Amino acid sequence: MITIPSLALAMKVVLASSLTDMNTPPVVDNSTPQLQYHSRHHSKSSTANQNYDTSSNAYDFYVYSMTYQPEFCHSNSQRFRGCHHPQELWEGQLTIHGLWPQRDDGSWPSSCTNEQLDTEFYVSGTNSILNELEVKWPNIKADPSSSSHTEFWSHEWMKHGTCSGLMQFDYFSSALQLLIDTPEVVRRGYGTTIRKNDLVNGYGGESMVALVCKSGYLSEVRACFAKMENGMPGERMECPGKILEEDSCGDEISIASFETMYAAVE
Repeated sequence: MITIPSLALAMKVVLASSLTDMNTPPVVDNSTPQLQYHSRHHSKSSTANQNYDTSSNAYDFYVYSMTYQPEFCHSNSQRFRGCHHPQELWEGQLTIHGLWPQRDDGSWPSSCTNEQLDTEFYVSGTNSILNELEVKWPNIKADPSSSSHTEFWSHEWMKHGTCSGLMQFDYFSSALQLLIDTPEVVRRGYGTTIRKNDLVNGYGGESMVALVCKSGYLSEVRACFAKMENGMPGERMECPGKILEEDSCGDEISIASFETMYAAVE
């Protein structure tokens, strides 16, 4: 596990400067980063995804979305501090984007209550899950010592977690436990290309996963989990057709590396 600055230090805002010279190594933006989340799925601004619903918190199962951090760094024009100091684990392991309540008809509940994220749930006592969040559910857009570092988790809780019916600790800790091991083909293909079939089979087959690509690069992987009677996520399940339709990868998938971020501006 990585060493995490104290909660007191976490209130210090890190300011960064934007990239101005394309012939020099990238630097970070001078303004507080505005979180741009990794996918258009569940985006209210997307004309292709207007299926969110704030009128009811009923749902049938969970979509579990995972992000490939090297692609996230590669595809963004801004350069984020976490991209310069990535964990080696992220080269071969996707991290959590979110645990999203979903309905069988393709719609989903959104922002079901006004309950704010209470950071005390993960930083205090023997039940702290902060270290695990930093590794498995990182916000690489903000330094751990920045007050904006928790904004990604806050966004996911407010938009999706509040619709789960779960307590905050249960929502985040269960999501951490669900993280699926990334097939070895991703690590072997780091910085090159892989066959889509190899990755799909590594995740259990065509009915079990939707692969999301951006400009041919692996961006996200989405799996599905059953909803138990108490609202907790249950066993992994086949994804309904509405989720499988989100697959956007071709037969050959490029696997980004953190180094390609620098190559893009040379």
